[in-house]
Amino acid sequence: MRRLPALVAALLLPAAQPLLLGTALSTASLLVSQAAAQAQSQEAVGKVAQAITVRLETSGAGGSGVLVKRDGNRYTVLTAWHVVSGQRPGEELDIYTSDGQRRLMEQGSIKRLGEVDLAVLTFSSPTAYEVARVGDIKSVAMGSAILVAGFPLASSSVPTRLLRLIKGDVIANATVAIPDGYQLLYDNQTLPGVSGGAVLNAKGELVGIHGKAEKADQVSESSGKAVATGTNQGVPISYYKQYAAGEVVVASTTKATTADDYLAQARALIDKKGSEQEVIRLASQAIILGKSADAYHLRAYARSEIADFEGAVNDYSSAIRINSRLEGSYQNRGMAYMAMRQPELALSDFQNAAKLDNASADHRVNVGNALAVLGRTDEAFMAFKEASLLDPLVSQAWVGMGLTMLEKGNKKEACRNFVAAQSLKSQHGAKLRYEYCR
Repeated sequence: MRRLPALVAALLLPAAQPLLLGTALSTASLLVSQAAAQAQSQEAVGKVAQAITVRLETSGAGGSGVLVKRDGNRYTVLTAWHVVSGQRPGEELDIYTSDGQRRLMEQGSIKRLGEVDLAVLTFSSPTAYEVARVGDIKSVAMGSAILVAGFPLASSSVPTRLLRLIKGDVIANATVAIPDGYQLLYDNQTLPGVSGGAVLNAKGELVGIHGKAEKADQVSESSGKAVATGTNQGVPISYYKQYAAGEVVVASTTKATTADDYLAQARALIDKKGSEQEVIRLASQAIILGKSADAYHLRAYARSEIADFEGAVNDYSSAIRINSRLEGSYQNRGMAYMAMRQPELALSDFQNAAKLDNASADHRVNVGNALAVLGRTDEAFMAFKEASLLDPLVSQAWVGMGLTMLEKGNKKEACRNFVAAQSLKSQHGAKLRYEYCR
């Protein structure tokens, strides 16, 4: 029988792909009680968000929108283009306003704004609703507080779509053209359904529309990886201002000049295979103009993709020195250490990531993997078991428990775990079940 460390090295990949832009804490959250002065300010912004944000029920998954204009009884809603782009002529689109009333979109009113991920649509109502105060996108910069409002899709834990106001900080506010207009980057922990919702500054002014969130999402079992970046992207309100003024909707410049510009350009390329060297160049330019944890993190990610693990470790370490609460940098540095055959250092990083997000099953799996490679079988089993309790759908937790049971000579229990992994469509589970449980 092969020993557990060899099995782990051969079959268990990290539970999550390196995070593109590290998040401070995945517990960044709904605005609840804070210090007194801060709470009052956030409460005021919350009231604004509640008044101007609408829930959209479309032919697709649905999304959110913002009331930006009133002309008599006609209201204009600004949202993300991808939220409404699937609507066909004649299909109803329901708009639920702050008083809970259902309003019907005026047929044929959807219009995309230029080539960016923005759209407007209209509805009529005799009820007077508040519309957003449009702010200046220049009012927010890297590190500025930012708030996102919208209606997440229903889930098993929250079966209805309730308005959420989620706080965070700006990562970059670029002026250079970015595909779909995603020039505004922030770390707010949003959810599906919030797309099209309001991005507000500390004054409660509308400075952007939320476009998309990078979230944990299981992909092919052949890679055994999940995608989770922690970076959210929005379209700055300047594009809507151009539209409202009757101007052509275009970016102000195509030439990067600031750290934010280079950072946003690098982020736009990170998912494209073969662009690693360009990402490294752009992130390096951002670092020259203004060192930031996110720029180091992004450059490290690209270096890992081309197997420059030593360079990646150095950059992740720089990111952590700037912000010691970047769980993604700890996780990714741990993966680089694993690739460099330094499981002791990897274990320390995975444990730090788990402390920063104690609800992450993936972090527990990574801890288990490192312990297993170190031959600490009993501790590895407990880490895998904790992962399975946090999220029973993480197949690698079941594979890990099966491998540890196999190492301890408990073939029956090992096979039970391999069957559980196989039921989650795990190729590793199926392979191990075939090899050991016939």
